[in-house]
Amino acid sequence: MWSDDNFVGGHIALDFLNTVGDTGKSRSNNLLTSPEALMEWFMASGAQDEDTDDNWPSQEDVDALVSFRELTHRVFSASLGNTTGEPGDVQRFESQIKSSLRRAHLHLSAAPVRWVASGRGGHYWMDQFVLLVEGFIRAPEATKLRQCEGCSWFFLNSGRGRGRRWCNMSTCGNRNKVAAHRKRLSADDHG
Repeated sequence: MWSDDNFVGGHIALDFLNTVGDTGKSRSNNLLTSPEALMEWFMASGAQDEDTDDNWPSQEDVDALVSFRELTHRVFSASLGNTTGEPGDVQRFESQIKSSLRRAHLHLSAAPVRWVASGRGGHYWMDQFVLLVEGFIRAPEATKLRQCEGCSWFFLNSGRGRGRRWCNMSTCGNRNKVAAHRKRLSADDHG
């Protein structure tokens, strides 16, 4: 189910936010629908750690993650000025990060040092993803965050000037080029 086209964000936290399959801005085609789908994504992403095998997610975990994903998407989109967000989103986002950090422990032998979700308790899956997002917002590359002009996906723009406009040139970029070409042809026919 998951291919390289699902991992174009440039950071695993962005790839998590991009786990929707629609080609527009609606975000109505959720790809994280079951514990199996979440585990398949987690393994395909390369984020699996030693505690993952002992903590199979429940449907409740998946539903909570999808809710957090959408909250984070609204916060990031609003931070870029693409949407206005919903009242209270930033406070809920901040509260979730603080809760996950309270349960986490530092992985001092990792380079760079990072927070890790505790392998115990019912918060493991939420904390896993909250800590990925928290790590991203502290990273220097967070200043390169962009949102695709064609769909709702996020990515890191490493280009100069305006740089990259599409999550993936073979999908959204190509759709835009085809639409622009059709528009030019239509204008020529009517002009």
